Amino acid sequence: MHALTYERRRLTGVRSTWLVPVVVLVASAVVAELTLRQAATAGSPAADPLRVLTAGLPLLPLPLAALGAGVVGALSAGHEFRHPAPLALLRPLRRRLALLLAKLATVGVFAGLLGVGTLAVDGIVLHFGNRAAAAPLETTALHGHLPGALGGYLALVVAGGWIGLLGAVLLRSAAAGMLVLITVPVLIEPLASALLSGEAPGGGGGGSALRWSRLFPVDRTHAWLYGALSGLHSGTAVSDAGLAVAVAAPVVLLLLAYLVLLPRRSAL
Repeated sequence: MHALTYERRRLTGVRSTWLVPVVVLVASAVVAELTLRQAATAGSPAADPLRVLTAGLPLLPLPLAALGAGVVGALSAGHEFRHPAPLALLRPLRRRLALLLAKLATVGVFAGLLGVGTLAVDGIVLHFGNRAAAAPLETTALHGHLPGALGGYLALVVAGGWIGLLGAVLLRSAAAGMLVLITVPVLIEPLASALLSGEAPGGGGGGSALRWSRLFPVDRTHAWLYGALSGLHSGTAVSDAGLAVAVAAPVVLLLLAYLVLLPRRSAL
């Protein structure tokens, strides 16, 4: 509990913790408004509500909220490197592990709140900007049912925060953590696409290709995770298990890599 209290106070006492959400919320609202205007200009009867809510930008590998959470996670580790705790306090392995778990918990809560905040702000933009598009989603929400893509979106935002944190801790640099956050989707997408297209049509490995498609919800026309989770391609059929594996895999791999190196380090 001491490590959790320390990390909560440190996170709330850093200026970037408050600056990043403001930038993300404003940018998300602007993108949501532009999405509505683009649909109106194209003559579409109603904009895709999921795309508006998640403020999807096809040029970015992750949603704005996930990038913002990853930046805060990376800066959380960077602050620890710039202002380290006394070496004697972190020498025991269990204390370093407790500090990492506290960082994961606080960054995860922050990322979840940021994701909910972006959905709320973009929901207001959607409600007042295009009530025809908002009506079906609001009706289902009143009955306690929300699209699974929104849950996947929140999971991706939390995963983005953890990837930024673990990348920075693993490489001992906040800038490196941000780079990992950006490059992981770019590296995973071609690999998954190659796995999906590895079997020739009509070949004997069709069953294997179908299993890979359930694990990696990507193909040549969709960005890694982003399309399905953000609602840019909300009609794509992706299993819940496939989404969970694709979101969790980078986090688990980074965490395992750090745990392997942790006994060899004297600090976080």
